[in-house]
Amino acid sequence: MKKKGVITILLFLAIGGLIFFLIRKPKEDVEIDENEDTQVEEVEEGEEVAEEEEEPEEEYEYSGDTDFTEFSSDTQVLGEETEAEFAIEELEDVSRDGFHQFTFTLTTEDEEEPFVTASYQSNTGVVRVDFQGISGDSTGIGYQQERRVDQEGVLRIYHNISADADQELYDIGISKATIFYLTSEQIEEGKWYVILQVKYPGAADVDVDLGSEDFSEGDQSIVGVTADDGATISAYTYSGAGLLKLVWAVTSQADNPIPSVSATYNKDDELVVTFDSLTTDRVAAFGDTLTLPSSVIAEVERVGDSSVYTFTGLEEVREYKLSASLSPNQVILEIR
Repeated sequence: MKKKGVITILLFLAIGGLIFFLIRKPKEDVEIDENEDTQVEEVEEGEEVAEEEEEPEEEYEYSGDTDFTEFSSDTQVLGEETEAEFAIEELEDVSRDGFHQFTFTLTTEDEEEPFVTASYQSNTGVVRVDFQGISGDSTGIGYQQERRVDQEGVLRIYHNISADADQELYDIGISKATIFYLTSEQIEEGKWYVILQVKYPGAADVDVDLGSEDFSEGDQSIVGVTADDGATISAYTYSGAGLLKLVWAVTSQADNPIPSVSATYNKDDELVVTFDSLTTDRVAAFGDTLTLPSSVIAEVERVGDSSVYTFTGLEEVREYKLSASLSPNQVILEIR
């Protein structure tokens, strides 16, 4: 009996050891792929995860500390006309305390200061920066293109077209007349900053019809001012790299400088743009036709107060957009 009892005890001990071993056996190692895109968030017990909130943009507020004694609305000139050549490499704009600053970076192999003029153009609502002796432009703003600013009445900077190959024109659109300051700084040999500082004029509340936002083949129109308000076309420019773009520079004696204008295709599939009521059309005074890119011709007819532009050579009905812009004040026709 003793021997049988000992065997039974030993058997219980063996079974108990096996169970203990199975319970205490460590888990197998798990390989983690370090390249796997995973995210682990640890949160202590009782702690809530706070959602990140976007900080609201701070509203602009002028401190009143800026000294504007050197600012003026008069024409300002840097340098003088020479044979020196410059390349515009970059344009930066930034908001300052009470004014907006535009910094042009110019490079040259000559020793002279850049020849630059800044002037207020009351008829188009811009401060124009006129660069002479320019051999290249790398600002990234194409001709008849813009960079929006929309800060306290400084609206945009617009790259205008010049008749001279070595001249570059940049128009700073403003809501109303203001003062500005043009200066230059030589950073190193062959490198200059040309800096224009424009005092914020404050936003102007003018209700203006800016025309169509989309291209279409249907009739389009803009409701604006008339000859009674002194509506005038003063000049035009055009470009045609893939998209034919004709821009009329317009003015008036009213707060709204944009004249009434409409566009439609006639029975011969010619696009007809009609300015209903103008005091003056200086473009019509240039001649009866405007020769445009891609063999397109605009036939110009002045009848009483109205001016009619008939576009021939389109070959077929094409989508177009009739729109307007402020500062510079323009009526814009784009045909694609």
